[in-house]
Amino acid sequence: MIYQVVTVYCVCDEVIRCFEIVDDPQCKMSTAEIMTFALTSALVYGCDYKKSRLICKNLRFFKKILSHSQLVRRIHRIPKCVWFLVFYVLQMLLRNTENLTFIVDSFPVKAYENHKSFRAKIFSDKEYHGYTASKKQYFFGIKVHMVVDTDGIPIEFSFTPGNCSDIKALKNMDLNLPEGSLIFGDRAYTSYEFEDQLLEMQGIKLIPKRRKDLKRQHPDEIDRQLCSERNRIETVFSSIVSRMPRNIRARTESGFCLKIIFFILAYMVNLSYPIS
Repeated sequence: MIYQVVTVYCVCDEVIRCFEIVDDPQCKMSTAEIMTFALTSALVYGCDYKKSRLICKNLRFFKKILSHSQLVRRIHRIPKCVWFLVFYVLQMLLRNTENLTFIVDSFPVKAYENHKSFRAKIFSDKEYHGYTASKKQYFFGIKVHMVVDTDGIPIEFSFTPGNCSDIKALKNMDLNLPEGSLIFGDRAYTSYEFEDQLLEMQGIKLIPKRRKDLKRQHPDEIDRQLCSERNRIETVFSSIVSRMPRNIRARTESGFCLKIIFFILAYMVNLSYPIS
């Protein structure tokens, strides 16, 4: 675990220097240390800040540590662009740039179950009312849409309300992928018009799984490759979700989404230095 903490601190410190963020001399903890604390909490303790604070204090990971309320305020004060830069730095460390095969999919993250909607304080609008087909359950929360390569490295992700369709979310993604890339997806990503536009404008070929009654069928070789490669993203999702607690505690929608970002970053850190 110590190697992971050191890796996280080094990455965060370099990112802070890139943004030229200067901490007040009176601060007990630097911004890099605050970021390290947040990601360490996601790595091992399910983003339970109170528990993480006590353990970090006991193990003396930091010279001085703030109170729980001060830590939460400092974490939320860090701009989201800083966290996204950490994501891209970890991606550069892990990614094989010669790999041109990617997979796109989504997974739901519930804030609370359908029967508890009367107690909702966040994600209470109808657009956040989604359905999990695998569990046959309705929920209130968000969807995480993600593109990964065949090595399991996250390339891009976004959050949408729970009832947003997968193809709509994909259309809103940047998809900064090399020309000649292949993107495999399930049936939810079928859109002839978008496939043609993506191939013509960016040179990226989207290959969703086809229903048998559709006209554009893939060759047998592509179908076999699609079935074998799509399972990889399920492994990535299960690794990320396994770090999440049963219920993510957050008072605001931004705080809820921020913790999900931490879990994605924790997954990437663990790829560099797996916990023994």
